[in-house]
Amino acid sequence: MRVGIQCIALFVMFQNAQLLFAQSRNLSVETYRLKTSKGSKGKTYFIDPAVGNDANNGLTPLTPFKTYTKCEFAGGDKVLFKRGSVIREMLHTRDGIKGAPITYGAYGEGEKPAFLGSVPVGNPEKWIEERPQIWRHVGEFTSKVCNLVFNGGESCGNLRWDIAALKQPGEWYYTGNSTGDNGGGEAPPNSKLYFCSPNNPGMAYRDIECVLWGERKLVGGKGNIILENLSFRNSGVHGYQEFHPHDIVIRACEFRFIGGAVWDSKRHIRFGNAVELWDGASNVTIEQCVFDNIYDSGVTHQGGGTRNIPEKLFFRNNRFSNCGMAAYECREPSQEVYFEGNTCINAGGGFSMQGLLPPRQSEIYPQPMGHHVFIWRIDPGTQAGHVYIRNNTFNEAPFGAAIYSIIDPVDEQKFVLDHNCYWQTTGEMLVHFGGESYKPSEFDRYQKDCKQDRQSKIEKPH
Repeated sequence: MRVGIQCIALFVMFQNAQLLFAQSRNLSVETYRLKTSKGSKGKTYFIDPAVGNDANNGLTPLTPFKTYTKCEFAGGDKVLFKRGSVIREMLHTRDGIKGAPITYGAYGEGEKPAFLGSVPVGNPEKWIEERPQIWRHVGEFTSKVCNLVFNGGESCGNLRWDIAALKQPGEWYYTGNSTGDNGGGEAPPNSKLYFCSPNNPGMAYRDIECVLWGERKLVGGKGNIILENLSFRNSGVHGYQEFHPHDIVIRACEFRFIGGAVWDSKRHIRFGNAVELWDGASNVTIEQCVFDNIYDSGVTHQGGGTRNIPEKLFFRNNRFSNCGMAAYECREPSQEVYFEGNTCINAGGGFSMQGLLPPRQSEIYPQPMGHHVFIWRIDPGTQAGHVYIRNNTFNEAPFGAAIYSIIDPVDEQKFVLDHNCYWQTTGEMLVHFGGESYKPSEFDRYQKDCKQDRQSKIEKPH
């Protein structure tokens, strides 16, 4: 009996020691135990928003959950959404643990599960013609209007800044577009959406998606998360965005029609990035993804200054097209960053030009905008380490340059460019580096002057 009592006492002491140790590190006991356990593989959960049932166990494709936000996923788990699903809200993630990330992915056949930040507004009954060719949408929006996307992404509307400017079909004006975060993304009371069309917009287009500010992003997650085979579309501000992210993998995902929220209504500047790593990031990999029609940048790290230096970032084997500011925006000091094996097409294209003449409005207007790689906002002498830009294809930047750097030449020496393929038949500038612009015909001189891209070439991509 005494031996049994001693065993119970030792067990209680062990439990209390676990609790104290976990609390000293701001962990729950369950998280601490998972962190210290060996070989935890986790479970796989299946989500089918169309025909799933939350009374199911969610552990097989035949017994999927319908929703997932209340589930207590743990490190090592996989959360799979049925292909073909359309979910009109952000993906709510939970962080995994070191060595046991939580994976969010897809199962079944068909299109990638799509998370949309837009609402359909193609019902003809919801449009009223207030005067010839000027239509008003009847109904309230939950947050600010940022963009209009037509016919599944065939084209976008063009924002105009007052109702009198609506002259051409496809132009729109929203009365609630106050500057930036003023009031957050909430739609001001009695805000109205106007649209220019010769006939009812609901009849003129097969479908219309109204892109909203929403939650400011379609997905986040601070650490130990894998996102793969998912589609993020029609976000008014960002796709993936997070403060201090670490140990993140985004693989084989799509980001389409991201951004367009108003940043400065007086200067007519909008914003929005597909993947924004804010205020420092480490061990982040973005690979095999598709980025198309991004208002500002496909991938960017910014906001940390010299406080939190981004490091160990890998942007590789992605396809960027129609990024209004840049495929890769390097906007602060960093180290161990790799932008490699990417294909970058038509910088500055897509909906970001709004049918206007270049240069588009920006913080640095009238400098050109629409580059494949944009390097700026690095104070002299602060670039911490190397950035490698290698083995990429840069195909057409008609409004800007393939590489556009406006930082101190000493800091530029920590950028390594090589084995890239350039092709530019429009515009005057191929590269701006070392304080000088170089045309395609001056590529040899650029290589000699800047000692960059020595094994690179100008060649039409296949």
